[in-house]
Amino acid sequence: MSKKLHLVCLAFLCSFFVHAQAPVAGFTLAGQPCINGAFEPTNTSTGSPTLTFGWSIVPATNTILPSATAASPTITLGSGNYTITLVATNSLGTSSYSQAFTGVTTCPACLDTIRMIKKVDTLAKYAATNNTLVLGCQTGFAGFLTGTNCYKDKEFAQYFPPSSYSNTPLPQVNSVIVLFDSLGTKVGSPSGVPIYCKLYGGTMGAGPNSLINQVSDPLSSIAGATNKTVTVKYCGSPTYTFTGTKIIPWKFNFGGVIVPTSGFFASVQTPWASSLDSIRIFSNTKTNLSTDSSGWFLQFTNNWRTLRYGRNAKVQLAILPIIACQAIQGIDDHVTDFNSNITIMPNPSNGQFSLIFTLLKHETVTVKIINPLGQEISTDRIENVANHMTNIDLRNRPSGIYFIEVSNGNEKVTKKLILTN
Repeated sequence: MSKKLHLVCLAFLCSFFVHAQAPVAGFTLAGQPCINGAFEPTNTSTGSPTLTFGWSIVPATNTILPSATAASPTITLGSGNYTITLVATNSLGTSSYSQAFTGVTTCPACLDTIRMIKKVDTLAKYAATNNTLVLGCQTGFAGFLTGTNCYKDKEFAQYFPPSSYSNTPLPQVNSVIVLFDSLGTKVGSPSGVPIYCKLYGGTMGAGPNSLINQVSDPLSSIAGATNKTVTVKYCGSPTYTFTGTKIIPWKFNFGGVIVPTSGFFASVQTPWASSLDSIRIFSNTKTNLSTDSSGWFLQFTNNWRTLRYGRNAKVQLAILPIIACQAIQGIDDHVTDFNSNITIMPNPSNGQFSLIFTLLKHETVTVKIINPLGQEISTDRIENVANHMTNIDLRNRPSGIYFIEVSNGNEKVTKKLILTN
């Protein structure tokens, strides 16, 4: 062998040994696995020469596609507790990495249209009763959400309790669909007034209070919509078909407005200042809830009243918020051994909680508390934590779902905390 060829071979062998690396298996997940919610682990394994992989899950009530030897397969789990293991192999050895997941449950709803009108109800239109003391309302069709609106009611609002969207983590409203009646939604003025859709905080017992956000669209656009239909499948009876009128399903786009986890109102402002413009919103029949008080209206005197007592209309309005999960940067729900050794008790609570650590080694952790609006309200750094208990006092905070984020610098987990003070 020539000296030159010998040097080339030696350089190649040196390069091989310098760059060769025994495998180190690893993977990460973007969130907590849930029942039948397909997810794809991010394979972070390193090593050279080329690695081969093998995935296994205990217990075996799962699906791994396209195969257990794919670098980053798609995995689907059932309910219960699981351990996912990745084995990485090359000519220099084998390495394995595991993560445990406890309490795999139903996937949270991250996009839903919420409504108070049930599937068994029929969409309907109601007129306020005649009133001999109000000019223009003595006889005929007095005008409840229609015509000249002789009562000059300014807004109509529907309440959505927390139970209607409690399965949506960190909820926000993307848009609101309002079902207008084509016969009662008309433009008489030259350009048509803007129609505002608004979001409020508040309770069913006290009515709307603080305005969260609002958007508007021209009445001319709503009345002239081209997607008019005689039936809808997502509100009221899906088999009921209208004759002589049509439904205008108009969407007001909010683009992701954070709403309280303790309940909120969605409202529509009427063209009360215009005698030529009108709107009419569908409601349900009076057979659904004989004592319902979740529908409210804003009087001309700027006082909120329930439709039940103020107009003798025990109805719910066809105002349908589309709600989604709010994306919060830095919050990771994956469950590992670090997570399983952190407990909150009692939960739910009236405001006094204990955060209990039973870690395998002493660590420095950062504890952040995030309110229902996704805002960080406190941060604490705790050193030398192993068997440790930290008291949390939220008695001065409003009821709702809070999040406790705990990080040790390498892992970050989030615990849901339910405050019912």
